[in-house]
Amino acid sequence: MESPRRVQQMLVVPFEVQKWSTLLSPNEVNQVATQLGPIGDFKDVKSDGYLVDALVHLWDPTCSAFRIGKEELTITIEEIAGFLNLPVQGTAVIFPLASNKTEFCRFTGLRESVIQGSDQNIEAKFLFDRFALRDGFERHRGDFSFTSKEIWDRKRVWVYGLVMAGTYLFPRKDKKIAFKLTKILYDLFLGIQDKPYSIIPTVLADIFIACTTCQKGKKFFCGSNLILHMWGMEHFMRRLSTSASLPMLAHNWVTTHHKRVKRDNLPCNASEFVGLLKNLTDRDIRWVLDWTSCTKPVLHTQASEFILLLGTQGITAYVPKRFLRQFGRTQEVPPTIDMSELTVLFNEEMCPDQLPMKDQIIEAWVTISNDESFIYVPEFQQKGLKTPQYEDWVTKSATSGQLDGSVEEVKRLKAIIESK
Repeated sequence: MESPRRVQQMLVVPFEVQKWSTLLSPNEVNQVATQLGPIGDFKDVKSDGYLVDALVHLWDPTCSAFRIGKEELTITIEEIAGFLNLPVQGTAVIFPLASNKTEFCRFTGLRESVIQGSDQNIEAKFLFDRFALRDGFERHRGDFSFTSKEIWDRKRVWVYGLVMAGTYLFPRKDKKIAFKLTKILYDLFLGIQDKPYSIIPTVLADIFIACTTCQKGKKFFCGSNLILHMWGMEHFMRRLSTSASLPMLAHNWVTTHHKRVKRDNLPCNASEFVGLLKNLTDRDIRWVLDWTSCTKPVLHTQASEFILLLGTQGITAYVPKRFLRQFGRTQEVPPTIDMSELTVLFNEEMCPDQLPMKDQIIEAWVTISNDESFIYVPEFQQKGLKTPQYEDWVTKSATSGQLDGSVEEVKRLKAIIESK
């Protein structure tokens, strides 16, 4: 039996984070949900971390995919967007440029003098006492740079979003909230030129990069381990009795997650999970998740077969046409591109001001599109259909075959990376 290494994860969150959403009004919670999804409900998701350990062990960074038996799957933009009920099409790319203490204080309205030390992070409890509690403004009036209760009411919602994002989407080992996330929340709440931003590519990038870095020996999973856990449970541990026709719009997939997946007789450790996953067949997998929008998925950009993803930890990419079955389409032999060639890890986990491939990322995101040559047949979406050519190709090796014309695009982007 294989022995995957144990990966440290955000499995137990601070008490204040768990309680926070219960102290807000439904309207305040909904303001954050429109940008981050029902993120406050992540507090009820139970995970022992074993499935994530197993998935990290089965991760292949050359194709940004998990090797499940003889099959390949990955988390897609549509799966995260649908799960969180957030839009993707028509949104702008977030550039998570690192924010410092000054920018953090401008965002929260806190005086710099009340934040001790030079660390680029802060305890959730400190923010909880000043923004979550109803009397937080009156009790800590001297800590704020403003005197208006109306301003505090607005900042209160923003800070709640910052803490939830810093806990569940971009966690830290010390469970503190990083100042560097400030610009992301600024962009989400304020947008740019009335155009909304999407946090989905940022979340997906950090999950991919966390899988890669943890597989190489990093101890802490720096992406959203809970999203990865729920994704894996929904694909591989789905209850057979669950209805196949669930509502799509305005449905809270987080709070209902436990109703759709098996909870009894789960593997007792990561090794058992690896053994289970490696022995799954295509019939054991739920190929299309209930919330995945299959009508017009992101399959490529105008210039490339791969989608560049910018996260807080670095840049990575994936090829959606490698995972057509997750969009209810028949899987054909996909473009074969080494994604590890496009992975860039930021120094000190900070997005640099001089960002490599910035123009390419912007151009790619505004030209994402479907490919109408791949027909979607709803009646066949759970069949996991594939062509004989693909079956032969994936059985031999997912890395075999010649690189297609996109290799020139990879070389060009790699040159840009090296020049930076």
